[in-house]
Amino acid sequence: MFLKIPRLYDSHTHFLATGEFALGLNLGALQSSNVATLVSSIGCVPRRGDWLVGFGWNDGSWERPPHKKDLDKVFADIPVFFIKNDGHSSWVNSKALELLNLESESGVLQETVHLQAFDQLPPFSQRQQKDQLLAACRKFNKAGFTHIRDMSCTESLWNLLTEMSDKNELTLAVEENFTIYHLDELDRALGICRQAKTHETKLLRSKGLKVFFDGSLGSETAYLSQPYCGLENGGRGSVLWELAHLEEVFRRTWDAQLEVSVHTIGDQAAHDVVQLARKISAKGAVGRLNLEHTQVLRPETIQAMKPLHVRCHMQPCHWLSDRAWLKEKLSGLYQFAFPWESLRAAQIPLSFGCDSPIEPPSFVANVKALKLSAKEKIRKFTGDISCHHSHPDSTFADSTTIFEGDELKEVIFNGRQIEL
Repeated sequence: MFLKIPRLYDSHTHFLATGEFALGLNLGALQSSNVATLVSSIGCVPRRGDWLVGFGWNDGSWERPPHKKDLDKVFADIPVFFIKNDGHSSWVNSKALELLNLESESGVLQETVHLQAFDQLPPFSQRQQKDQLLAACRKFNKAGFTHIRDMSCTESLWNLLTEMSDKNELTLAVEENFTIYHLDELDRALGICRQAKTHETKLLRSKGLKVFFDGSLGSETAYLSQPYCGLENGGRGSVLWELAHLEEVFRRTWDAQLEVSVHTIGDQAAHDVVQLARKISAKGAVGRLNLEHTQVLRPETIQAMKPLHVRCHMQPCHWLSDRAWLKEKLSGLYQFAFPWESLRAAQIPLSFGCDSPIEPPSFVANVKALKLSAKEKIRKFTGDISCHHSHPDSTFADSTTIFEGDELKEVIFNGRQIEL
């Protein structure tokens, strides 16, 4: 198979975090909550001020869940913030809870509490952040990507990226979205996003705002229409925004000619957001809506998307990670899981990505997922994956990626060959 793909695009990433975790403490090898084995490897790990930050633990096969006491035994005097591999939880010690002014019996923080706590950590130095962004560029380039859509921008990150773009230090064309967690952050975020839009460069664009509406399937916090595991008294997940507050975000962001991107993994979360967008549009407020992940979608929700300016951003590689437990967790909703073919058939604009650093950037992994999932009763994708992995704007950085089979052969970015 020979593929020549223009503007190979990862449509959902966390750019700075990709570089941070590439250069930081990898917790993927932890087999239990015993962290004593990490002591020898933390000496060269960059710190966020006094904080030790790591990424990648997964307690799915541990004998017991993580607890702050496990960290306290080894790291009594320094604050520790360890992020789970799905990016929706963190495991912290007592010192960290004290500095964050939080209470938690277990030391495991989830969803909004976790995300807001992460945002409170002292920043890396500008030099450290630049090193992390350059590491992230290399990671994406080595996977063939020339274009990314970042979902975690801040004002300071935008300023650093514009400086790097002006100095020709970026080897990616980057779209940026600014995350907000509460309505009281909206004014400031809109101001930053509008200001950024006036300082775009040939490789850097400001697109809009991003909100988390629900959680993840792995943590059973994604919002479903039926209980997890089909249990009569089981939970259905939860939402993180009141619809009235989300409606104000939609209206004001669209009024500013900016895009709204909403994290919606569960079928009920996606349905509620789509119905809200239809309600607002019917009153004359129209704008671009991006649905992030959309891992479970009912047919009536897809049908309701058609009158909207909506694009779905999916990560097939998540199926590879989730397939071991997906049928059990979703039970009767499994028939609506990873509906890339249903979206394609309904002519809903669809872009693929990898959600790095939650999953490694990999076009090849997404190809594999689309092929293998059809054997496990996921409706077979019949479209051209290259089209859905190519940035739709041909004027945004002229670039080409070439694969022969699974092997990356060449990346040309903005007229120059990238060293692989």
